[in-house]
Amino acid sequence: MRLYRHILFPGILGGLLCITSCYQEVFIPDEIDEVFNLTVSSGVQEFLYESRDTTYTVDDPGIEMYLNDISMPLKEIRVRGKTSLNFKRKSFSVFLDAPVTVTDREGLGVKSLLRFKLLAMAMDYTYIENRIGYGLQEEAGVMPLFYKYVELRINDDTQGVYMLVEDPEQFFIEQGSEYILRRGYHHGIWDSEYEPGYHFIARETYETRFREIYSKLTSYQGGELYSWINARMDLAQYFRKMGVDYLLKNGDYTDEVFFYATMDNQSIRYRVIPWDYDDLFKNDPHEVGRNWGTGTLFGERVYATLDDIYAEIGDKMIFSIEDDLDYIIAMDPVLYTRYEEELRKLLDKLNEATIDRLFNRINHELSVFYNHSEIIGQSEFDQERSSLELWENNMEQKKELLKERLGQMKQQLNTPSQ
Repeated sequence: MRLYRHILFPGILGGLLCITSCYQEVFIPDEIDEVFNLTVSSGVQEFLYESRDTTYTVDDPGIEMYLNDISMPLKEIRVRGKTSLNFKRKSFSVFLDAPVTVTDREGLGVKSLLRFKLLAMAMDYTYIENRIGYGLQEEAGVMPLFYKYVELRINDDTQGVYMLVEDPEQFFIEQGSEYILRRGYHHGIWDSEYEPGYHFIARETYETRFREIYSKLTSYQGGELYSWINARMDLAQYFRKMGVDYLLKNGDYTDEVFFYATMDNQSIRYRVIPWDYDDLFKNDPHEVGRNWGTGTLFGERVYATLDDIYAEIGDKMIFSIEDDLDYIIAMDPVLYTRYEEELRKLLDKLNEATIDRLFNRINHELSVFYNHSEIIGQSEFDQERSSLELWENNMEQKKELLKERLGQMKQQLNTPSQ
């Protein structure tokens, strides 16, 4: 909740006139809801700051972690991520022996967490990209995880603004699922977790079912291909994710998505969880000029420029075709028509008021951090420094960019194909 104090400024008119005109609303920043404090030896603290390009478990006999000065039942904490490994401010995976309670973003409810990530957002100079991506995917009914801004300290030294995100590997268990995977390049399984006990299905069966999604991409087409894929994953949900990624110009999402198994009519069917949104508002998707990650089921696909992509798929409302699944959705007329149908439903929900509401929420959530110079000062260790002015300017620019792009998408959907 934002707090305001009415301060009286006496004027020469006094009396009733002063009652109606001599009060000024002065914003008093809220206290930060959640402050995490990791305590380790000075040597481990220095190692955390200086280590680069490696993941590891933080090993210290006296390690403890506190939430708002209350000791947490810490089981393990790991340095994680990819890009953040190359910065002083690291990202972490936190594992607890018993859950802790965290207030939600509105301060109206709570969330019980046993496992969560603390993302440093070191590549995002105003700390808004993940929040925008998660917020829009939440509006689209795709993002199911709990997330919020928090402060992290190490030995009482602030590390700056962090994004706390519920661990997908906790979420899938809560949903009664036994298996979750993170997709890798070339439709591989980059990582996975298996917790049998609900359906007693073998891990290999889950893996085979995921690989089946891609197994008919080159041999089936049209309605037959749609039915095959949709039986194995929730295509409508995946289409909505793709639509938001197009709106956001998300340059990197082949390996930034989790698939978790559900049971539908006694068959395994996957749903997705979007992950890192630290590469938004890009001119080009990742496959432009970087063919090492482009799928190979349809032969070698090389795109030196964005025009090369347009020359192959036309003016389709899909930002990246790096993964073979996204490629065939762009190329197959039936799949693309189904995608456009879902995109139309999505854009019926998203409008300028949605964008305004999202940015108002972000402003409310982040302003308290920007009112603490020592917290924002930690951005000196990120890729770029931040400041209150830079944040305000970037917020306004990105808000207007999304509104403009939203209008363009709606116009394109309503323009008949040539």
